[in-house]
Amino acid sequence: MKCRTIITAINQKKKKPVADFKSKVASLQKTVFKIGTVLMAACSIMPSALLAAGDNQNTIVQSLSPPEEGTSAINYQQIDQRLNRLMNSKTMVGLGVVIVENGQIRFVRGYGVRKAGGHEIVSPNTLFRWASLSKGVAATLVNVLADKRRLSLDDMIARYGTSLHLPDHAEQRATIRMLLSQRLGLVHNAYDDRLEQGEDPANLRQTLDRLHLSCAVGQCYGYQNIAFDTAHEIVERVTGQSYAQAVRRYLFLPLGMYSASIGREALVNSLDWAEPHTGQHVKVVNENYYRIPAAGGVNSSILDLGRWMRAQMGMDPETLPPALLNRLHQPQINTGTWKGGPVDHAMDDAAYAMAFRVYHYRGHLMVGHRGAVSGYRSLILFDPKLKSGVAALWNSESPRPTGVQLEVMDMLYHQPFHDWMELDVPDQPAHLVHTREKHLEAAPLRKGQNARTSHTLHHGGLVEHSHKVEKSTSHKASLPHNASLHKTEHSVKVKKTVTVTKKVTAKKVNPTHKK
Repeated sequence: MKCRTIITAINQKKKKPVADFKSKVASLQKTVFKIGTVLMAACSIMPSALLAAGDNQNTIVQSLSPPEEGTSAINYQQIDQRLNRLMNSKTMVGLGVVIVENGQIRFVRGYGVRKAGGHEIVSPNTLFRWASLSKGVAATLVNVLADKRRLSLDDMIARYGTSLHLPDHAEQRATIRMLLSQRLGLVHNAYDDRLEQGEDPANLRQTLDRLHLSCAVGQCYGYQNIAFDTAHEIVERVTGQSYAQAVRRYLFLPLGMYSASIGREALVNSLDWAEPHTGQHVKVVNENYYRIPAAGGVNSSILDLGRWMRAQMGMDPETLPPALLNRLHQPQINTGTWKGGPVDHAMDDAAYAMAFRVYHYRGHLMVGHRGAVSGYRSLILFDPKLKSGVAALWNSESPRPTGVQLEVMDMLYHQPFHDWMELDVPDQPAHLVHTREKHLEAAPLRKGQNARTSHTLHHGGLVEHSHKVEKSTSHKASLPHNASLHKTEHSVKVKKTVTVTKKVTAKKVNPTHKK
């Protein structure tokens, strides 16, 4: 008995050091894990922090690959001076601008303040809303999933059991490609007004079948928000993840876009975000268009929008390979001539790809998009051949910053200077600026109503920062040879519409409020 007791005691002493050793190893593993987590977070923040550590003027010309003397076509000092002048406008509050040249971020800067009357400056890391630039994220993600054979762009939408119901059961004929290129046959901005009144977007998609098709699906262009958001339902069904999780997994994290997020809470809970404004008046960030995340749910800093633009230029081929980008940016349907300000008139041969617009400017092919939602504006425009372009985010409804894109492009193309931002034009009163920001929207149509005569002016909404009108002239010769152009009965109707528009314009009626 004594022997057994002694043996047991010896065994227990042997086990104790082993147990202690295992405990210490487990504790060490936890510590290492914690340190690793901190290091990963630091690594994700460090690039932005380093870029933000500029001089007192908050100007950053990225030191990773500065342009050698004589190699840069863009005068960054002049652009900086111009943007500082822009911020003297009473219609401006805060602004972020990023310029990519030859595939590298060469300039990124924040201007102004996050809130009118405040002292917190806009930095390259300040968050803004992307508004309709979010559509490009959805289209890119769907194309990534197509490359992974999780879906086909030519699958019928009905195959995925989404909430989208189109007139005459057209969802059984409409493809994902048509969805992403705004070719569902619906009147522009269908039911946006009802979304703003608080109605559920999925319910609204189910009632789109009460409208009247403007054309057969796939055959004409009609810009959508609520219908476009069907893309987020398709992503969730294919991946088994929430849309926000899928975007982060397949796009934001691989591209190093650590500030980018989906949803209102991610914006307003940030320590560094720009509040929306009309003039100098602060607005409330409402949930309406965040409820259609594929159409308007993205937030990020201007620095991360620059990273996004580089990737769209083909500078991150492991995540977005050239074949995917060629398909994504391939024109699908002509959209006609823009009827906004001088910037819109200067760009021609407009077509819509998959959530990106394609233009020609001074003989150069350009890809871009713009966004507008209450209190915020956004733009992206780049030359995919030269891998150069500009993007901007601002927290007001001023139209002036849209001109920066062509001022940069004129430098890139060695063109004479032109005041595209209209800095030499006096500021208009705030109420007139707001009037200029109204967008022509199509009221919901019941079956049998005339799609040409039921238009109304609408104040809010997730629409592009411009007014648009279809044009009768063909752009087939000037678009890339493999552009998908559609000649249909709808084209004849568009020609008749433009004839009327010209007559109205001749009577000196403001063309920005007529279609």
